[in-house]
Amino acid sequence: MDFFSSDKKTSIMAAPAVRKQTTRPSLAEYPRRVPRFVLPLAKTAVIAADALITAGAFVAAFVLRSGDEVLSRTAWAWSKAFVPYAGIFYFAIVVRLAMMAYERAYRFEGAFSYTHEAIKVFKAVAVGSLLIVAWAFLFRGGFAFREFSYSRSVFVLDFAIALLAFQAFHFFVRYAQSSIRKRNANLLPTIIVGTNTEAAQTIGELRHRPYLGYRVVGVVTGDKKGAEKRNGEFQGVPVVGSFAELSDLITELGIREVIITEPNFSGDLLFEAMMQIGRGQRVEFRVAPGLLNLLPQKTSIEQIGVLPMVRLFREPLTDAERFIKRSFDLALSLAALAALLPVWLIVAIA
Repeated sequence: MDFFSSDKKTSIMAAPAVRKQTTRPSLAEYPRRVPRFVLPLAKTAVIAADALITAGAFVAAFVLRSGDEVLSRTAWAWSKAFVPYAGIFYFAIVVRLAMMAYERAYRFEGAFSYTHEAIKVFKAVAVGSLLIVAWAFLFRGGFAFREFSYSRSVFVLDFAIALLAFQAFHFFVRYAQSSIRKRNANLLPTIIVGTNTEAAQTIGELRHRPYLGYRVVGVVTGDKKGAEKRNGEFQGVPVVGSFAELSDLITELGIREVIITEPNFSGDLLFEAMMQIGRGQRVEFRVAPGLLNLLPQKTSIEQIGVLPMVRLFREPLTDAERFIKRSFDLALSLAALAALLPVWLIVAIA
């Protein structure tokens, strides 16, 4: 009897521990409404349309001011009247697209507002026109048209026509985007950190306003009981884990936005999660209104629907945006050096 009891105890102690399998929702449970190539294709189409708008605005301004033809009647080439403007024409297309990209007018992820969109378009067109004028009167088409006098009215008309056309077109693009989002497309996978009142309010706002561009795929608890609460729900959204698992959850679920509503979240864990994710994931972190007293430096307050949100860190510039920024820095620096060169020579001689 004792032997049997001892053997039974031994077999029980030797039995391997069975881990409880946990499941998390994945993006596969949220079927994509459109293929992945649609958004890049749409961006390309918008950029191409902006290039056509730029070309059309410049040509229209030239025709309205001079009344001359743009193309030659005898050959497939520019007319004699338009030849001095040809170099500026090509430059205008490049600089307007570059400024629109710099103002993030081609960013179709996340929330937007028509007012901010109009401001971005105005800034891009205005700065682009200033650069076009500077190019025209400093470069003057090289040596061939150094003595040519460009009409100021052409550039004024070009600015007015381009501004109206860009504003109308991008308003239409954003309106179409809002309509598409109401069909659950073009939405960023989002995680909510916290199970408090602010979290419930945020989930309700994003759920009832899909045109804002967010889809809440999971809730993360701010305490260490996320594993126990997993497979449960909060406001109809699955609880996927705790804050300590945030970096793994972001990678596993393909998260693009993290909204923190938990007032007792750990700054160390947040920093660790950011370091583990890295820049390649391109995740943005936002803080809900209840944490406004914890604002660090280099933050910006934005609005998602009726909810004010604090963006902790803006996503890094893309390679194309860094190239554009660097190119403009060099161009403006060289222009400033060239303009101030006589002053420096006088100072050196004196």
